[in-house]
Amino acid sequence: MLETYIWELPPPLPDGSPTPVSVFVNITSVREVSLIDLSISFDMILVFTWRDPRLTFQHLRDNMDQNPVREGVGVWHPEVFMEDGDGSSVDVQVRGRQTFVRRVGPPNPDIPTRLKEGRQSINIQIYPRTVYTMLI
Repeated sequence: MLETYIWELPPPLPDGSPTPVSVFVNITSVREVSLIDLSISFDMILVFTWRDPRLTFQHLRDNMDQNPVREGVGVWHPEVFMEDGDGSSVDVQVRGRQTFVRRVGPPNPDIPTRLKEGRQSINIQIYPRTVYTMLI
């Protein structure tokens, strides 16, 4: 990772517009439905996808699931705020979080002054997967 990388800041775009983030939601189970309380509790997996041109990774495999980012490595993630349709707060329990890197292009040519055995810098996408339990 670049030594000047600031993980608290989103990836910059040339025109200054916000970083596009794709979101995939998979509801994996409904735990409880209460008509009396007008509440529902369910498990879901959220997958966020974005590009961060500030990063390069080494030894990426074609299968994204084989490219996890080590825990504790500071990589920018979008902030997530959840509320129900009325704008009320939602009780969210995060059960786990994983971040993966997807290789989306061929390796860039090595720069002779930066040669290290097996080093590749490539175009990437970041895929954090977060598993939530929600009570709405």
